[in-house]
Amino acid sequence: MLSVSLVFCAIVALATALDVNSTHLAATPCPPGWTEHKDRCFFFDNNIKTWVDAAANCQQLGGNLASIRSDDENSFINALTNNAPAWVGGTDCQATGAWFWMDGTQMIARFWCPLKPDNELSQCCLQINTGVNKCWDDVPCTSTLPYVCGRHR
Repeated sequence: MLSVSLVFCAIVALATALDVNSTHLAATPCPPGWTEHKDRCFFFDNNIKTWVDAAANCQQLGGNLASIRSDDENSFINALTNNAPAWVGGTDCQATGAWFWMDGTQMIARFWCPLKPDNELSQCCLQINTGVNKCWDDVPCTSTLPYVCGRHR
């Protein structure tokens, strides 16, 4: 768990730096393979990875695991993933119950499944499209899922 925490801290630090430095890209189009939604670009990768590996891959692609900022964005990302379970960038690994997006934005919109998050220490990464309601669940970061990357245009 310590090694996951160290890797996680490094990824969050890099993600925040990348997000701050990406603001000058606001007028550019989305890269090939990414899908535009309003002022952001999203990339769905159907290859399964752990949350940490997915986060690292998103950074290599110039983004972060996606943050979800509104009901509209949640619906868009659900459609992008064909309503399949997937990783996004929400986490409370640093402080149980203190959820935030790894790109540094505040977690305002929340679409948790009933009785979730359960805030178990071993379940601190955010999976979307869970169950019939296609809601959010906190699950172990070592699970493997497809994932959604996000970045500013």
